[in-house]
Amino acid sequence: MPTLLNRLFGGACALMLLSPVAALAGDRVGTLQCRLLGNNLSILIENQQIDCAYSDDAEGGAPAHYTGTLTKVGPNISINGQGELAWGVIAATSHIGPGALAGSYMGPGVSAKIGVGGGGAILVGGSNNTFSLQPFNIEAGTGLGWNAGVESLTLTYVPPPPPPVVRKHRRHH
Repeated sequence: MPTLLNRLFGGACALMLLSPVAALAGDRVGTLQCRLLGNNLSILIENQQIDCAYSDDAEGGAPAHYTGTLTKVGPNISINGQGELAWGVIAATSHIGPGALAGSYMGPGVSAKIGVGGGGAILVGGSNNTFSLQPFNIEAGTGLGWNAGVESLTLTYVPPPPPPVVRKHRRHH
């Protein structure tokens, strides 16, 4: 008789097979590093606010700033403090413009942690489902928990502040 964990893992694998192929057929183009702001006790649904920076693997690219929410739905018991999370970004194109990762992502995920943890999630989304966040992520921070189910990530692009206005002083004659 299969255990609940085996059933959840099997369901997560089935969901991975249903992920859009366009986002998975590409090359790694960069890294999305996020700071998790933590949450209280979560049962069944976990929501955490995140603050992220996307760094392109190409040299010289300035990091792009994103904020958002990471939601995990499914069997879940967790208490999370602040922490860090990183994903590899896969895309069909090698040029990722500022704000290109903004949008909603969804996919199956499983994770566990006692202070430091790890997990697997294939999140597909962004503009026209053309991006995939690499299956394995690493979490570090304070907390205790386990979850398996569906993860969703919403990213909002935060443009850099405009350069300061330089005022020239005119001399009166």
